[in-house]
Amino acid sequence: MTRRIFAVLGLLVLSVSLLAWPRPGAAQGGVPDTYPPYQARYFPETGHSAVNWFLETWKNTPNALFVLGYPISEPFIEESFTEPGKFYRVQYFERAILEEHPENFGQQNNRYYILGRLLGRRLVEGRENEPPFQRVADPGDGTWFAETGHTLRDSPAPFRTFWLNNGGLEVFGYPLSEQFQERNQATGEIYWVQYFERQRMEWHPDEPDPRYRILLGLLGNEYRDLRHRTNPAFNYRPPDQSLPRQFIYGFNAHLYGQGTAWQDRNRVLQMSRDAGVYWIRQQVRWMDLHDRSGAIYWAELDDIVADANRQGVNLLLSIVAAPSWATANGSNGMPRRENFKDFAYFVGEMAKRYKGRVQAYQIWNEQNRACENGGDCARDGGVGGRVADASYYVDLLEVAYKAIKANDPMAIVVSGAPTSTETNDPNIALSDTSYMRSMASNPKFRANVDAIGVHPGGHYNPPDTLWPNRPGPGPQWRTSREFYFRRIEDIRNVLVENGLGDKQIWITEFGWATRNNTPGYEYGNSITFEQQAEWIVRAFQIGRREYAPWVGAMFLWNLNFAVPWRAQGNELHEQASFGVINGDWSPRPAWFAIQAMPKD
Repeated sequence: MTRRIFAVLGLLVLSVSLLAWPRPGAAQGGVPDTYPPYQARYFPETGHSAVNWFLETWKNTPNALFVLGYPISEPFIEESFTEPGKFYRVQYFERAILEEHPENFGQQNNRYYILGRLLGRRLVEGRENEPPFQRVADPGDGTWFAETGHTLRDSPAPFRTFWLNNGGLEVFGYPLSEQFQERNQATGEIYWVQYFERQRMEWHPDEPDPRYRILLGLLGNEYRDLRHRTNPAFNYRPPDQSLPRQFIYGFNAHLYGQGTAWQDRNRVLQMSRDAGVYWIRQQVRWMDLHDRSGAIYWAELDDIVADANRQGVNLLLSIVAAPSWATANGSNGMPRRENFKDFAYFVGEMAKRYKGRVQAYQIWNEQNRACENGGDCARDGGVGGRVADASYYVDLLEVAYKAIKANDPMAIVVSGAPTSTETNDPNIALSDTSYMRSMASNPKFRANVDAIGVHPGGHYNPPDTLWPNRPGPGPQWRTSREFYFRRIEDIRNVLVENGLGDKQIWITEFGWATRNNTPGYEYGNSITFEQQAEWIVRAFQIGRREYAPWVGAMFLWNLNFAVPWRAQGNELHEQASFGVINGDWSPRPAWFAIQAMPKD
C-alpha cells in the first residue's frame, strides 16, 4: 500500500500549483509562545514527536494515523499562504500541516486553537473554471454546503460517510468540487476523486482491504519535498532531540530570609546561574500569607519574584500548608472542602499578581504523606496528620488549576509529587505508585494538570541501579524499589496504563544525602562528596537522555540549605547534607560537576 498511498496526488498538478506557495519563514518576532500543557509522543517511524496542542489535535482526530499521518517535522514558524505576511507556528504531518492560532485560545474549549492549513484550497487554484469545481445548485437533500456551493454524497464513492466518520469539517474542511474522475499522474489509473479545503480523497473500490478503499493525499510530505528540502526541522531526530520544550534544569533553593545575617538572595541566584541552572523551585506556605480576613500579605515573596526576574531565573512555586483557620482540625494540612474556594482565591491572586514573572506553580507537596496533611514533617521523619484521599487532592488541584489559568493561561501547573514509598498506612504514608494510580485514573486529574510531579528515592543507591535485577550495594535501603532513583519508571508505567503517557513528568525533588546527624538518613554517611557529584550528574543524564521525551524538568534537592542550617548550628542536618554548597557558601564537588555538565 505504501507506493499507492504516496501516489495519491497527481504530480503534474502539484508541480504547477505548489511552486507558487510562499517561502517558509525563519522564526519571526511577534508569534506568541505555545500554551501549556507541554506533551510529546515520539514516533520512531519518522523520527519526530507530535507535541503540545498539535498532539492534542492528533489524539482527538478519528483514525489520526490514517487521516493526518505521522509527524514529519518539529514545530517551526512559517508564513501563511492564505494570509501572506502572517506567521504561525506549524507542525507538519504526512497528510496535513497543523498551525497554532493563538487568537482562538481559551474559546470553545480551545477547539480552534489548532487548525489544519487549507492545502486542498491551494491545490485547486487555477482550476475554478473546470466543471467539477464550479458551484452547483442546492438539490434540497441536505448534501449541499452553501459555503462552497458543492455537495458531499456517498455516490458513486462513499466520501460523505468517510468525511463524517473521520473528523468532518474540522479535519477536511468544506468540499471544493463535486465527485469526478481524474487520472492519477503517478499510476496512470483513473479514480473517482473529490477535493476539500484541507484534503483530496480518492476511491479505490477494488482494494481488498476496506481500510484503504479511500486514500488521502500525502500533502504534508509533498509540500515538504517541494519547499523544505534544507529545513532542519524535518531532519530525523532521536527521542532526546524531539522534546516539546527545552529541558529544564533546576535547583530547590531557600530564597526567603533576606535581612538575616546568613541570607544573600542575589548570591543564591547568581550561584544558580553560574552553575548554568536557570530554574529554582521555592516552597511557599499559604499559612504565612493569607489572613482569615481575606487579606493577602505578599511581603518577601514580592522581593523574591523581583530578584529572580532581575537575574533571569525562572520560578516554580510549590504551594503548601493551609492556614489553621482553613483546616478541619486547626493544623496546617490541606484545607477543608468548604475552604477550597479560599485556596482558589489565594492561588488565583498569586497568578494574577505574578503573571509573566512566575512561570510555574506546584499544588501541594508529597500529599501521600500524613505529615503533609496536618502533621509535622520536620520532626522525627514526620509526625501526625493523616493522608488525604487521592480524589480529595485531585479536587483541590482542580480548583487551583482553574484559578491559576483564569489569571495566567501561560503558567504551568504541576501536580504535587508523591514521596517514594511502599508504606501503606494512612497515618504515615501511602504507596506512591498506588496514590499516583488513583490520581491518574481520575478524569479530573488529566484535565487539570500540565505536568506531573514526581519525587524518586535515591538513598544509598547509584542512579542506574534498581531492585531486584540491578540492586544497589546494601546492606540496607536496598530491597525495595522505593529506595531508587529509577522509581520514576514505575510511576511512568502507571501513567501509561492510565492513558497519561504523553504528559510530561517533572522531577521536582531528587538528590543524595552525604554525612549527616539526622535519624533515618544514616545512608548518607556512606556517600562521599565525590559520589554525590557523580550520581547527580548521572541522574540528570538519565532524565535528559534515556527518559526523553517524557521527562521535561529536574529540580535537584538542593542548592543552599546548608547555609541556614549552619546559622542554626547544625550544618550536619540532613537537609544541609543534600546541598551542593556548604554552609560557608563554598561549592561542593557536585556544584562544579553540575556547572561542567552539558545542558542542551
